[in-house]
Amino acid sequence: MKIEPNKEFACKLGIMLDSKLIWYKHFHPFCDDIILEYKKPPYWIIELATVRYQGSAIEIVNRYIHSEPFIDYYRMSLFDQYIACLYIKYDRREISWASFLLESGQYADSCEAVKEPCEYFFELLNEYEAEEFSIELEYKQREEIQGKFRNEIIEMQAIYDVFRDCFKQYIMKEREVSNKIGR
Repeated sequence: MKIEPNKEFACKLGIMLDSKLIWYKHFHPFCDDIILEYKKPPYWIIELATVRYQGSAIEIVNRYIHSEPFIDYYRMSLFDQYIACLYIKYDRREISWASFLLESGQYADSCEAVKEPCEYFFELLNEYEAEEFSIELEYKQREEIQGKFRNEIIEMQAIYDVFRDCFKQYIMKEREVSNKIGR
């Protein structure tokens, strides 16, 4: 997948950073590739390539997103992608189903722009807890969520796959350096 470092992509990147789906080990190799690819790489990408702290990365991306020309109309349509990022974290077993439902409900409550209201996620969580975290119920609820957020999950998964490859590059380079030092 070819990624253009424009505002549309930056909005999606911001969602991935906010949800903690990716961090510097994911975006540093990506930024390095963009810097090498462009004669005049975007300044925000150069800045992003130098930070490790998640809050600083989010600040850099948001500063770019909110610079001129403004594109608020697109950013407002991305709230469902946050739920997709949480779902990817669940699917990767980074978080439990209960954590997914809780975080999704809290996010839906705070932004009030997700296609499902916070009550939807909290009701699913209450049902899941009442059934003592039944694996059968988890699978049933998971299928329901996949159906409602299918397009967003597919879209964010495609971008995440690019960053996952970058993460693997980062880890390989880290191991090479570690092996050279260990000799």
